[in-house]
Amino acid sequence: MSPSIIPHFSRLQSTLPPDGPGFSAVVVQDGEIVFELHHGLASLELEVPLSARSAYYLASESKQFMAAAILAQVRAGAIGLDDDVRAYLPELAGFEQPFALRGLLNHSSGIPDYFQFLQCQRGRHDDDYFCNADILALIARMDTVAFPSGSAHRYSNSNYILLAALLERLTGQTAARHVRETLLLPLGITRMGFDDDRGAVLPQRVASYEIDEARPGGYRQHLGNANTVGDGGIYASTGELVLWEREWHRQWAQPDSLLQAMLQPSPLADGTVPDYRFGLEWTRRGGQDVIFHGGSLWGFHTLLLRLPQQRMSVILLSNSDRVEPDWDQLADAGIRECA
Repeated sequence: MSPSIIPHFSRLQSTLPPDGPGFSAVVVQDGEIVFELHHGLASLELEVPLSARSAYYLASESKQFMAAAILAQVRAGAIGLDDDVRAYLPELAGFEQPFALRGLLNHSSGIPDYFQFLQCQRGRHDDDYFCNADILALIARMDTVAFPSGSAHRYSNSNYILLAALLERLTGQTAARHVRETLLLPLGITRMGFDDDRGAVLPQRVASYEIDEARPGGYRQHLGNANTVGDGGIYASTGELVLWEREWHRQWAQPDSLLQAMLQPSPLADGTVPDYRFGLEWTRRGGQDVIFHGGSLWGFHTLLLRLPQQRMSVILLSNSDRVEPDWDQLADAGIRECA
């Protein structure tokens, strides 16, 4: 492999001490790992180094897995993309208008993001625990959209909380179990999945941190206060994500694949087509397709970036607030890699 992409990770490594939180970076090309780097600690308390088995919280990176599970239900004929989801989601009754499934998948529903409402609840503290049931109850009290459904694109985590509920009502299984059994286990991915149990013991779970020089050791640990499934919730290692990326590129080459269904455009009412499809963003750089999604929460920062013409994936997972993946730079470096 030519050195175009390596300096990006070398520079990142130079900014982080080896005895602090860090990151894992893997580049996959033609199904093989061509670059791998794990720098820093998964647990500062236990001095456990990060590795290919370290289970990071993926945050919004999780949305593509929920979207894939929902699209599989569409392909099976259980529901249509333009069907009104209120038949399955009575939590939306207060809006008194229809919501097409595709509007939840591509963030054009107009349903407000629940985070803004959590922050203004009387008596609520930032560290208070919440789960899908709490958010569904919150959505059930909403009655006003941010914009007419289908007229604009605005990212809203509420959409993917609703999709998780829809998946459970269509399949009769928890969303976590259904995704695990239908999407992950068939690929040999046995540990990765949605964490829907606050008390679960997750092997190799990574803790996340931010710099706080006023504290012993100079760091503050982030304590996640939710087990939401759909908008976030997946824990995964780079070793497991390599298996997912191999399957991703295999499906890219198949016009009738589940992945290609996820990438179909959904024009807005004025005919414009957002870069955001169904749990993935699709844009062009240097004449090449760039498909990606990222995540950021509780000090975790994640990015899965694909350059399908190069048959390349870049995986970057971090447990430090000092690491914010730059998809622009990584895409440019990956394109130069194969120029």
